[in-house]
Amino acid sequence: MKVAIWNDILDQAGRLRAEGEPFVIATVVAYKSPQSAKPGSKAIIKPDGSISGWIGGGCVQPIVVREAQKALNTGKPKLVSISPEATHGDWKGVEAYLMACQGGGSLEIYLEPILPKPNLFIVGSSPVAQILAGLGRVLDFKVCVADAEATQDQFPEADVVLTDLQLLRSRIDSRSYVVVATMGNGDEEGLEAVVGTSPQYLGLVASKEKAKALFQYIRDKGAPAEHLDRIKCPAGLELGAETLPEIALSVMAEITRLRRAVSEQPREQVKGSSGASLPVMRKTAESFTESIDPVCGMTVATANARYKTVFEENTFYFCCLRCKKAFEQSPKYYQYRERR
Repeated sequence: MKVAIWNDILDQAGRLRAEGEPFVIATVVAYKSPQSAKPGSKAIIKPDGSISGWIGGGCVQPIVVREAQKALNTGKPKLVSISPEATHGDWKGVEAYLMACQGGGSLEIYLEPILPKPNLFIVGSSPVAQILAGLGRVLDFKVCVADAEATQDQFPEADVVLTDLQLLRSRIDSRSYVVVATMGNGDEEGLEAVVGTSPQYLGLVASKEKAKALFQYIRDKGAPAEHLDRIKCPAGLELGAETLPEIALSVMAEITRLRRAVSEQPREQVKGSSGASLPVMRKTAESFTESIDPVCGMTVATANARYKTVFEENTFYFCCLRCKKAFEQSPKYYQYRERR
């Protein structure tokens, strides 16, 4: 049975990855009795808090769901320790919680966020575009090349090759990174295909003089100034690049810096290299509200709380039926204790 469940988790993880869906794999790595989850027990947790698999019930699940959603926000794995004893006090990468459930025991659960690869859209089939595609693959991007003359043989590292630029705009979202590297071959068409989109990064590989003429062309086509202000030109960090590989390297260095800044500040605006505020990817569902179980002190996510009651026009949330019944028998006692 354990092998079957393990295979089911792996199959589901494979499907979610293929569909580009974010999720967390939760694995029990240690326990102390009495606990029903044992080392090797696994579950998949989605951004909405739904769980497939088993890593413990009662007070354990709300904690693990909350920490899994945080891990999806940061993109960083962590160890969750739930124990009646104080452990891992000053350890980095460990979140320690008090085991408040009457069942007792201890659990340590490793949370590994699995995030879809960010999209890198490269417009053009120039030598720089080809080098960017190779670097993008090495740096774990999903690479899409868009150019009327591009072929898969020319871009073996690309996941997708589009020869119709009209198909490009609908694929770009706030999590994408876009580089126009036409470099003299279809510059106007390439820039026009992406101007007005709102990716994390939008860069143009061109000299300032060339960009000036291209921007004027786009203005004459009716593009507002704020759309042009989003374009970083010349694309890339100032590395003193001279050769084509160095130019491509400077562009990917700039994209990497922004990508890491986004992962560190997932809920805030991040400044792009041009100084403009760029929209930041939100890796999880909407933020959730929490409440404290007045009986055991456990934190409960109110959005999907199963146990709750109303007393004196206030709603109280509980981690389990036992705590709910205890409160309902002596509500004033627990309400007073909570206020203290």
